[in-house]
Amino acid sequence: MRALVTGAGGFVGPYLVRFLLSRGYEVFGAFHKKDWESGKSKDNFGDDPGPGSFHPVFLDVTDVDSVRNVLERARPDEIYHLAAVSVTTGISPEVYYRVNFQGTFRLFQAGKGIVPEARVLYVGSANAYGAVKAEDLPVKEDRPLRPNNHYAASKAAAENLAFACAAEGLRVVCARPFNHTGPGQTTDFVCSRLAGEIAAIALGRKEPVVVAGNLDSARDFTDVRDVVEAYWLLLQEGRMGEVYNVCSQRAYTVKEIIEILMKKAGIVAVVDSSSALRRKSDIPVLLGSREKISRETGWKPKIAFEETLNDVLDYWLQILK
Repeated sequence: MRALVTGAGGFVGPYLVRFLLSRGYEVFGAFHKKDWESGKSKDNFGDDPGPGSFHPVFLDVTDVDSVRNVLERARPDEIYHLAAVSVTTGISPEVYYRVNFQGTFRLFQAGKGIVPEARVLYVGSANAYGAVKAEDLPVKEDRPLRPNNHYAASKAAAENLAFACAAEGLRVVCARPFNHTGPGQTTDFVCSRLAGEIAAIALGRKEPVVVAGNLDSARDFTDVRDVVEAYWLLLQEGRMGEVYNVCSQRAYTVKEIIEILMKKAGIVAVVDSSSALRRKSDIPVLLGSREKISRETGWKPKIAFEETLNDVLDYWLQILK
């Protein structure tokens, strides 16, 4: 079985590549030029990636020729489209639509012509739901999308594009993942940033002050290692043209995350809720229902969130020591 993974140089990409290699896939891992030049190629997947074979390739999803060349070379049976600009702040709005929407359009159009029988996973975002009232939680897939930032809007637009392409015959399934974390995530994301701060305090590298934004903001977190299994199962068991939440169905506040991490690190610190880290359009609680994906694929998270946080903390302790 041959698979193409776009965004192989991101956070989730290496986990998915290793997952597929462990199952004997021939994997084409597509990297953006900046990731390619930084060395995020085959070396990122360890000395023993599994029984499969790995081929790193360069891909610019905004360039038609680049997309076509990669698809012609890989001829995949499965395409996992992870490539996206995923940081939700500090990016020009135009970049979100050029990469997340137009890049997806180019991949889908080329795929329909070059590998029309390939199964395709489009990875959207639960951020597209926007703010949801407490009485409507946990949110299900039939909830109307009301994105409140350009990242979420670009992902919602590309998801609608996927539905249109499915109507034309593209064998595409849409994933709508909620927050996910694990070792190796950048500090642009809350769990990794907090774990990095607390690890630095535990090692004596930082004063015992943890800086956070809205302490009451709550999100549904899943371990990245569970998420990649969900993505794979969706291409095996999911229905083409359908969308599935990928979530744990349990939300944690920022305050709870800090408390768990401090307990595991064995430290006590002052928590500073900084207005600089508060978003102008924050969503108070985002909690998903995983009933659909569990019913149709049998998937459910296996790794407890506290275990995930422990692994993220250990990662930072090793990096900073």
